[in-house]
Amino acid sequence: MTSSAPLSAPSSASDPEAALVAEGVAVDGAHGVLLAPTSLRAVPGSVLLVAGTPGSGHTALALALAGRIRPDRGTVTLDGDDAPRRLRRAVAVVDTPGVSEPEPVLPLRTVVGEELAMAGRGTTPRAVTEWLCARGAESWVRSRFEDVPAPVRIGLMTALAASRPGVRVLVLTAPDRHGGSPVTWWQVASEHARAGFTVVVTCTEGSAALLGVPAVRLGGGDAGAFPEPPGRHSRPEDPTGPLTVVAPQGADDLPQGWTRRLLRRPSGAAPAPDPGTATGTGTEDAGTAILPGAEPAPEPPDATEPPGTTADSGTTGNDTTERTS
Repeated sequence: MTSSAPLSAPSSASDPEAALVAEGVAVDGAHGVLLAPTSLRAVPGSVLLVAGTPGSGHTALALALAGRIRPDRGTVTLDGDDAPRRLRRAVAVVDTPGVSEPEPVLPLRTVVGEELAMAGRGTTPRAVTEWLCARGAESWVRSRFEDVPAPVRIGLMTALAASRPGVRVLVLTAPDRHGGSPVTWWQVASEHARAGFTVVVTCTEGSAALLGVPAVRLGGGDAGAFPEPPGRHSRPEDPTGPLTVVAPQGADDLPQGWTRRLLRRPSGAAPAPDPGTATGTGTEDAGTAILPGAEPAPEPPDATEPPGTTADSGTTGNDTTERTS
């Protein structure tokens, strides 16, 4: 889906001093910590990633940034003002689980109508249909919200939040939970940042690594961004070592600077099963993302396999993704 409707820039777009700042924000729950101390600084016209594992405080951070809950420790300010009322008016949480996430069984036109009402826009069936058509979503007017594809869902919910009067900051909460390539929601966030909005996106560390974008660590304490999130997507201690990550995107939606190439299957290796067959998984193997000049490290042979055979034939002969500088 491509948005053809122009975005209106918030009033702070040209103010270099405008910033959403969280300093050591922490939230406690009845049975433990909901959000470990987190600090960040987001400015108009940019997208800030905040990466962390699921359940590490994505929703709690979004609510704290929007002034909807008071942190147990730390502060959240917008242009130096920590008034919760001002935060609630200026910061919109987008598709936040349990908060602003629409009911999955509702028709899309109902969800859009309710959001347009909050923005003071027309809510007649014709007005809703015209709004959706202007954004290339006419095919899903009568669909249930749960049946709307993730890229369309994220784009529409972000545009609706941005249309509310007074909104300057958009907080997209874990859009990668819907699956698909992180490039799709990154493009949506970037489009709104170019319009002058301050955009904060929480995601997993794996999504941040696939995008190759520095991210603030959820629960990391200070506001510094780490260039490559930890875990299986991280660079080894040796800075010259290869960085290998799973690349679950197709050939047509790779991040800028990435290309695809085909690895030759070693002789004697069994071909990968066809998708949908009795022996297949039903999905394509996504390939591997490799830094320039680096080859993926060979996996150790399975002890149960006889010498000279390939332990995992499903990872050979597939497309791979290579990042070029």
